[in-house]
Amino acid sequence: MTAAAHAARHETPYGAFQLNCYPARPNERLVAWCSADTLLLEETHRRGILGSGILVVNDTYGALCVALEPHALWTDSALAVLALRHNERANRRTQTRIVWSTEVPPATPELVVLRIPKQRPLFEYQLSQLARLLPEQTTVLAAGMDKHLSPHTAAILERYIGPAQRHRGQHKARLFSAIRDERSAPEYTGIATYHSEALSAELCGLANVFSREKLDMGTRFLLEQLHTLAPAETLIDLACGNGILGLVALKQGVASNIAFCDESAMAVRSASLNASRIFPQEARNVSFLQGDGLLEYREKPAQIILCNPPFHLQHTVDDFAGRHLLKQCSQHLQSGGRLYFVANRHLDYLPTLRRTFDRVEKFASNAQFNIVLAQKS
Repeated sequence: MTAAAHAARHETPYGAFQLNCYPARPNERLVAWCSADTLLLEETHRRGILGSGILVVNDTYGALCVALEPHALWTDSALAVLALRHNERANRRTQTRIVWSTEVPPATPELVVLRIPKQRPLFEYQLSQLARLLPEQTTVLAAGMDKHLSPHTAAILERYIGPAQRHRGQHKARLFSAIRDERSAPEYTGIATYHSEALSAELCGLANVFSREKLDMGTRFLLEQLHTLAPAETLIDLACGNGILGLVALKQGVASNIAFCDESAMAVRSASLNASRIFPQEARNVSFLQGDGLLEYREKPAQIILCNPPFHLQHTVDDFAGRHLLKQCSQHLQSGGRLYFVANRHLDYLPTLRRTFDRVEKFASNAQFNIVLAQKS
């Protein structure tokens, strides 16, 4: 958090809390909660279940966990955990146990409080896992913003958990509940694959991985330029997703040591699975890091960073997430190191880069994307 960022006061049935978004910025336009959080907290309070019996799923900035002080948070997002830790400290709340999306959550909560994710495969995967863990008569409360909800949300809950209800809406959000019954829920792994011509191999992506079913166009354009790059010893694939940029760089000899970094636990696991299957002999030359970009990167500085930065911050279209990543890059490049990143032509990252790099220029462009080269002298 920065001194210029100001927390907002979140009024809940459990008290009022000062909450901030993460990454924080001056003149923050977003608040760290939404109407879906409010619906979940009001209904949980009405039921009178203590936090020790609650599993929270997909808390975004800590609005649920700070109020409820639950047994655990099941999440895919390192940024969500960092937001939670900041807000717990600011409000002197108990530190919540974290269970990553690639792990199995606690088996016997009295209540599951779930923010419905925008990605339906992640939602179905989580419900499939919960169905195997929850005792009969356990309630799942789920809520989301209308614009991100499937018209089949209640039916999806019922398919995996049990009898479901669509409850009241409020301020463009909707609450659902489902009670676990004796039904046998379908198994859903959420894994998708596609064939990579550049690797002559299948790439897998877990349920919450960006572009898990096909190669996105920005990454494709950056891949087409890799053969022109001067070789290096160490390369970072930042916001790596399923790891395709780093894996192709390894195959083409662009670098001999690759670090794969992403804030998503499922992305890092996907990159690891793909690397171990496609290049089993290179285990010593690859590493994996989940976190806020390169904030916790402790290896030696890289000579090349490749990045197709996200243009969403949680559910919001916002290039701040990309600019936040790019600011970190100069601290982890060797002198003369090179950052290559691809972005839609309408997104202007140049002012951000010129504040931290000595040389910034357009490296390649097509009708939809620019690839920018930023270099330290």
